[in-house]
Amino acid sequence: MPLEVLSPQQREPLISFLSETFHLPTTAPFIHRDLLRWKYDDPHPDWPGSRSYAWMDQGQIAAHACLCPLNYRTGAELIKTSYLIDWAAGRRTPGAGALLLRKLASYFQVLIAIGGSEDTVKILPKLGYRTTGEISFFARVIRPWRQFRTDPFPRGWKAPLRLARNTMWGFTPAPAVPPDWSCTALSAFDESHASLLDAPTSFAATRRTPDFMNYLLRCPAARMSAYLIHHNRTACGWFILAQTHGVIRIADLRVTTSTPQAWPAAYALATRTALRDPNGCELVAAASTPLAVEGIRQSGFRFHHAEPVFLLDPKGLLAHQAPIDVSLIESDAAYIYVPEYPYLT
Repeated sequence: MPLEVLSPQQREPLISFLSETFHLPTTAPFIHRDLLRWKYDDPHPDWPGSRSYAWMDQGQIAAHACLCPLNYRTGAELIKTSYLIDWAAGRRTPGAGALLLRKLASYFQVLIAIGGSEDTVKILPKLGYRTTGEISFFARVIRPWRQFRTDPFPRGWKAPLRLARNTMWGFTPAPAVPPDWSCTALSAFDESHASLLDAPTSFAATRRTPDFMNYLLRCPAARMSAYLIHHNRTACGWFILAQTHGVIRIADLRVTTSTPQAWPAAYALATRTALRDPNGCELVAAASTPLAVEGIRQSGFRFHHAEPVFLLDPKGLLAHQAPIDVSLIESDAAYIYVPEYPYLT
């Protein structure tokens, strides 16, 4: 059978394949061996065994994808879903990437994808994906001078102009946190947090469990830090910050209360916490639901761009629930790092 689950012993040929297909050196961060071990082999509560799959042709890798399994909750129903990351197809076997996708799609009720390269955005509709909303990306400049000194992208004569602009943006005041709202650092989640993580939401959102959250916190490509959000001393949400070099991302944030000020308060807490990180140059947040987007805007972020959210959803299980909640932490968007172009601003 052409479909094969790749083992750690096949890691070197896979690294060579991904490097060649994406035209990147074998030292590229996304194929660092520790990261691949975590993405593919680290125990995952929603998938037994390896999550690295290849379509083989005469014993050689012709296409590859990694599963990022998750469950969307709509009311009482759980919808088995996954992102595909590290999806690549070589040129020697035309159609191998599509064959691999169709086979992996049969394991799930829905597949989800966010944006991608120009070629990816063109090919996804041909494979059955449909656009269902978008995710908006926002950024705040934290330390413009440090950002200027650590940015390797050759900007030429525009560099001092960018520094001047980012210096001005860096004066944006920290958002105010309403009274009776606070947050506390959390080293790991346990069963005492299970009911909070799995609290119902007014929108389609992914199901959270302590095991799933702790798997995410073990990601070796970013310094992950978790916080509980409290209102009147009662836990009502959480957020996770992911720090990769000078970039800090609000990788995940959710509140379980319907209080009108909840989302702005939660993002204000996450923003003020991130601003205290001495290594941060830029803070990034992203959201796909109106409440979260408005909370980000009220915390002094500037809109940068939006990317389409694609669903391969043949039975329309999630499509009619739009806009669905899309978090950075559930795919590789929370920790991806491009050394040549690390900053949005």
